[in-house]
Amino acid sequence: MAPMYGLFFLLLMFCPTSSLPSELSSSPCVSQQYLSLGQTGTIECHFSDFYGVYWYNSTDYEDPEPFLYYTQGEKSGDGFTSGEFDIHPNGSLIIANVSLQHDHFFTVIMYESTLEDTIPHRVEVIVTVIPNQKYPLIDVCIGKQQCFIELQSPRNLTCEVQSARPEVNVTFYAEETTGNRLLPGPVEVEEKRVAFHSVAVLVNTSSALNYNTFGVVSCISSGPAHLLEMDQSLVLLQHGNIASETAHPILTYIELNKDKELTCGPMEQPLYRVWKKQMSNGLTEHVTAIVHKNESFVLKHSEKYDVNTDHGRLTIRTADILDEGIYVCVYGDGINETIVSYNVSVYVMPQKKYLDVQGCSPEGQCIIPTEGNGTLTCSVFGIRPSVSLEWSFVDESVSKTSTIIGTTQVTTNHDGTYDVTLTSTFDVSFIGEDRIPLQCKIRGELPSQLRWARMIELSFNEEDVHPTDDGHTSDRGISSGGLAAVVIFAVGVLCFVGIGMYLVRRRNNGNPKTSFRQYRGVPSTEDTNQSFPLGDIPDTPMTRHKKELREQLESHYKECCGSVKLPTDDKLRNVKDIFVEEGIEAFVSDVWQKSETYHHILEGESNERIILEGEAGYGKSILCLKMAHDWVTKSDSSPLKDVDILVFLHMRYLEKDMTICQAIKKYILPADTNLSKEDIKKVISSANAPVIILDGFNRYPHKDDYKQTEVKKIMLKQAFTNCRVMLTTRTTILPQTASALTKRMRLIGFDKSAQDEYISNVVAVKDQLGADRIRSVLGAIPDALVFCQVPLFFGLLVHLIHQGRIELDFNVLGVTYFVKQVISALNFNTSSGDKTGEEATFYQESFEELCKPNTGLLWRKSALNKIIGSPTYSRYSRIGILIEEEICDRSSHVQLTDMETQYHTEVKFYHNVFCEWFAAHYLASLAVSCDEAELRQKLQRVNFYDHQYLLRFACGLNSAAAEKIIQYVESIDDGEKFAMLCIMEREGGIQEIIGTVKKLCATPVTIEKEDTMLLQRSITQLLAIASQNKIPIEILWLVNMEGYYNQAREFLTLSSGINVPKLETLNQISIIESGKEFTERDLRGIFQYASICKNLAGVRFRGCILPLTVDKRITKTMRDSQITVDWMVSVKPFYRLNMKKGLWEVNGDVLKKKDYQKIVTRVRDMATG
Repeated sequence: MAPMYGLFFLLLMFCPTSSLPSELSSSPCVSQQYLSLGQTGTIECHFSDFYGVYWYNSTDYEDPEPFLYYTQGEKSGDGFTSGEFDIHPNGSLIIANVSLQHDHFFTVIMYESTLEDTIPHRVEVIVTVIPNQKYPLIDVCIGKQQCFIELQSPRNLTCEVQSARPEVNVTFYAEETTGNRLLPGPVEVEEKRVAFHSVAVLVNTSSALNYNTFGVVSCISSGPAHLLEMDQSLVLLQHGNIASETAHPILTYIELNKDKELTCGPMEQPLYRVWKKQMSNGLTEHVTAIVHKNESFVLKHSEKYDVNTDHGRLTIRTADILDEGIYVCVYGDGINETIVSYNVSVYVMPQKKYLDVQGCSPEGQCIIPTEGNGTLTCSVFGIRPSVSLEWSFVDESVSKTSTIIGTTQVTTNHDGTYDVTLTSTFDVSFIGEDRIPLQCKIRGELPSQLRWARMIELSFNEEDVHPTDDGHTSDRGISSGGLAAVVIFAVGVLCFVGIGMYLVRRRNNGNPKTSFRQYRGVPSTEDTNQSFPLGDIPDTPMTRHKKELREQLESHYKECCGSVKLPTDDKLRNVKDIFVEEGIEAFVSDVWQKSETYHHILEGESNERIILEGEAGYGKSILCLKMAHDWVTKSDSSPLKDVDILVFLHMRYLEKDMTICQAIKKYILPADTNLSKEDIKKVISSANAPVIILDGFNRYPHKDDYKQTEVKKIMLKQAFTNCRVMLTTRTTILPQTASALTKRMRLIGFDKSAQDEYISNVVAVKDQLGADRIRSVLGAIPDALVFCQVPLFFGLLVHLIHQGRIELDFNVLGVTYFVKQVISALNFNTSSGDKTGEEATFYQESFEELCKPNTGLLWRKSALNKIIGSPTYSRYSRIGILIEEEICDRSSHVQLTDMETQYHTEVKFYHNVFCEWFAAHYLASLAVSCDEAELRQKLQRVNFYDHQYLLRFACGLNSAAAEKIIQYVESIDDGEKFAMLCIMEREGGIQEIIGTVKKLCATPVTIEKEDTMLLQRSITQLLAIASQNKIPIEILWLVNMEGYYNQAREFLTLSSGINVPKLETLNQISIIESGKEFTERDLRGIFQYASICKNLAGVRFRGCILPLTVDKRITKTMRDSQITVDWMVSVKPFYRLNMKKGLWEVNGDVLKKKDYQKIVTRVRDMATG
């Protein structure tokens, strides 16, 4: 060894330590390396073209004795000779058996030649112990990386990594789509011999669920060494039972031994989906649980079903009767949770593929001679589910003078099917017709495959033939000679009919005339063609009429839906590219409740009456057309897919004495249709589950004479009794109906998620910067909540913003300024010039139209063109402020079957706010020039609730006019607060009202059920102004308003439909509900709203009944926000909710059950007087 030492000292003489660099050079060795205990390990370095490499057992490379030398390819040193170390040709150090003694710093020096400087490199070796597990272990998962666990009550979870070196950190997180939320809890690390054992504890799993039934908890490991193959494990937790009663089950049929796919909600990227099956015995069966994180994976699954892991769709394979039940899917993002449920029923096709009418052969026409009374028997064999049969007269007029009464016998077969027989006696009066058609049909909510009908005819003609099951005639038979004559005559008739049908087809193919509609902003449909389901009904005039009617309806709807234009864009589009579903609510038990999808509107009883409410621009007509699209294309998710006939009529075209069937023929069917109005009526009356949509009762010209119209009879189920009927209207204009017969639904506009979806998917497609800019501008718009909530106006806004045609001065407030920018954007390439006399006339005409509530703001194009002049009309129609609709117009003095088709064009404003804008110019000019009496007379004609912007615009356009208008508004009932909104529109007006708003908010602000809509809306808008300007709001009293929280929009929706936005400066809410009994669900919504009002100190309930106990998961929101909750029955005492216990206390004592019952009785007595 001496020669080697001598050489090494010689090198050091030429390369003194003072010449070494002060910092280690850029190293070919990784500075920190991990080696496994008990294994052969290599400290990786990559040297090339070197003279020698020398390894030291410390950071002190000046020690003259390295433990391993590698000089010009020769190895030496104590470490090498002992066999503990070896060296790779590239200079890497090899450790034969890694031990804890090697857990320290090593230094290696490389010499490129005997004359070069030394280049030292330090390497920290960390000795590792690989645990005998691939991922963190969550105790309830019992060795699995992911699992699903059902808990009846909260519990603790542990997560551990055993026998690891160096120590591993483990932490619990609540998974949410917006990111992971840290779940604090104790972590213990214990050293055992050469390794460490790390354990994290999650105390009480309820902290991870955000008050939901389900939640995803992950355990993540971290540390200096990646010792585990996967650093994350997770568990999907279920706390308690699913509140399936909150979801309306969708009735779904599956044919025996067929497959059926069930979808789970519209959410594109939920965090989890869980399917459960609730059986008739009350038990719940787990079906599947899926978590979507980075990739989708199934945690727990029943092999009886298939599941699409990406979309959560569940497929029932080869359906059996045992598969019947309620299938519930819960999906959520870790913050919000939604429930969808299906009532699955398995149906079996009958043994005989027809309805068996006694005395009739299975096929062909059946004529039964009668003298006016007798017995009819109709049967179906081997069907499931058990069904109802019904005999009915095709002509409703016959039923007024005739009777048919029946009894039903149902037999249950061993295979779970049923034999159903209806035996009926009839008594028919002769009405001058030789034959009276009847039909036996299967009734109920059934798939189209089971909606059978069998037509027969009762004949008063003794020469009619009565075919029997065995092919013989009845006793009233005819001779063989007579039969031959009948056969020859029948053949002749068939030839004649065949030639006639051929000629009709040629005529229709050569001249396919259909009426044309053009909708702006209305979704379109694809050009698809679906056949009409006729089942096994024989080929009769009725079935041919059905087929013809369906084909002509489809043709009309496809043409209407195919004419869609987006705002500021003349391109025609399809609904699949632009349709965005808005918020919908159902009126249930005197409370408006959220509905998950518009499909729920047409679900329920097959002949129910539905009123769909919505304000102007909320998309009532758009939604109706989307339903027509669903019917034509047989959309799988739509309840219309199995409907035979769908009629969609605009009520503004209905004449007073016009029947629905006349309107169908006049406005929907082509001019050369062969169908008469009588044919149409018979088809609808005999169809399975027909649907009639009457759009726009608020624009119905005869709504004031509603009691005298057929529409009233329809809505009261006195006409078209077999149809499901939906009527749309404005919220403030409702028809008279029997409330027990009517289901009420309403559109509530675009929430934040719908707005974002429209921006991203329709406007700024694949343009994130553009989408962000749109959202920024929208955030600066005054009354943004009002404007952006309206789908029609929102669409116009975002398109203009995206095209760079709207730029707002964020320092200027007032809707007048904002709408002026919109008008300027629409006028951006149109020379407007000075105001002309025709424009002044247009302003006056707009005002006059606003004062006529029954006209629907409609003009005939020819009339308006004449009033305002062609240049003015062309200008505003060209830029889209005025839009046209081409309407079928036939002269009434000509018979329907011979009428020629003509058209006229009707004109309306794109949105009513534009009509208010132009009318405001007239009003502002008038207010300046007229006296007080004349102005008052004009203003008394205006409905301020419907047209509040008319006055606000006028005040913003002319300060002199504002003085007079505000003076008038302050003099009317509930006008003081609305006057503040008018003041704000004047230049500098916001500063004028700030002092008044401060004074208003310094005392309790009250919104009561008895307040006018104008007052309610004015108060909420002033409160929003106060919050935006950081003005403290002392107390808000809501009296009998029955509000509920809309989480997506972050506001309270009151029973009147008015929305209270998030008020960040509100100090206290006081809710007074006389006798109302709140549920925990009600409290949860109110507490959620309270928690977003960041300065709120307390919530008080008065005069109502609250639950004796409140789930601590619900109170946690209030506890975290440090908001108190008080319950006041009388002045004293009042009860305060203990947030930790979920119990009511008074003076520190818990409210006992017997005392609670006394309070309940007392409140109920007070409410009933």
